[in-house]
Amino acid sequence: MLLREQNMNVISSRLTYLQIMIKNRNSLNLTDINIHAENFYRDLFNLVFNWKLINLNFQTQNIAHIDLVDSVNKRAIQVTSQNDNIKIEESIKGFFQNPLHKEYKLIVLLISKEAKNYTTDFTDEGKYNFDHTKDVIDIHRLIADINNKSTDEINQIAKFLDKEILIPRPKTESNEVETIMSLLEWLSDDKNYKEFDRNYECDPDKKINSRFKEYANSFKEEFMNLYATYCMSVTEAKKSFGLDGVRARKVSNFLKYMSNRLLQEANNDPQNALNGLTDYFGKKLITNGIKADIGVIRYYLLDELIGCNIFSEEIE
Repeated sequence: MLLREQNMNVISSRLTYLQIMIKNRNSLNLTDINIHAENFYRDLFNLVFNWKLINLNFQTQNIAHIDLVDSVNKRAIQVTSQNDNIKIEESIKGFFQNPLHKEYKLIVLLISKEAKNYTTDFTDEGKYNFDHTKDVIDIHRLIADINNKSTDEINQIAKFLDKEILIPRPKTESNEVETIMSLLEWLSDDKNYKEFDRNYECDPDKKINSRFKEYANSFKEEFMNLYATYCMSVTEAKKSFGLDGVRARKVSNFLKYMSNRLLQEANNDPQNALNGLTDYFGKKLITNGIKADIGVIRYYLLDELIGCNIFSEEIE
C-alpha cells in the first residue's frame, strides 16, 4: 500500500468516526462535544490550509454567528451541526451585516451532516459574497480537499488526526476481528495472487459520485450505518494482521480482479456486484471452517469501494 493511500485511509477513518460521534451525541442532546470540536477544527484547518484561526467563543467580544476567525487571511468559519437553509442564511446575513466583514471569506463547516443540493439564493441577489458549492464544507468535501495536498502534507495531517482522534480498540479479538483477519489471510494467499501489467485509477470521488452516482447515496448511507459497529474491528484486524507491502499488493490486486469480474457479470450494476462479492467471500470463509460475520465483510468491502481496491477503473 502506498504511504499516501495509507495516510488518506487514516484521515478518512478518523474524520468519519468523529462525524458519527458528533451526530450520535447530538441526537441525545449531548452537545458538549461541539465545543471541543470547534477547537479541534481550528487546529486542523490551521494545519491543512496554513491559516491562523482563533476561537472567538473564548474572546471577550464575539462576532455574531461566527466561531473561528483568521484576521490575517480574512477567513471566518461558522462551525455547525445543522445543514438546513435557514441556519446557513442566518450565518451569512448575521455576519455580513457588519460592513467590515465584506472583505472576509465566510465558510460554513458542517461537522455532523452532509451538505445538501441547495437551491436557495444565499447571496440575496448578489448582496453577499457566498458560493454554497465552495463555501459550505462538509466532511466529505474536507477529505477531498486534503487529498489534493502533497504527500508530505498528508503525512503530517494523518499524524495529527491519529493523535487527536482516538478510536477505541476492542479488548479482545471478537468474531468480527477474526473474520477480517481470516479474509486478509485468504486474500493474500499466493494461489489468489493476480499480477497486472496495467494500471488502475485511484479516484474514489470520481468513482462514487460520477461512475456510480445513481448508487452513491445508497453506498454512503450503508457505509455510515455499518461504520460505528465495525470500524474498530477492521482497524484492529488490519493492525494485528500486519499488511506489509507484498501482502497488501496481493490483497489489492485480487480485490481489483474479482470485483471487476463480478461487475462485468452484473452488467455494470455495482450494487448487484457488491452483493455477489459479499456472498463470495462469506462462502469462502465458511467453507474454510470460519464462523464468518457477514456484516463486517460487507463493511470491509464498502470501505475498499470508497477507497481504491473495489471496482477500480483501468487506465487506458
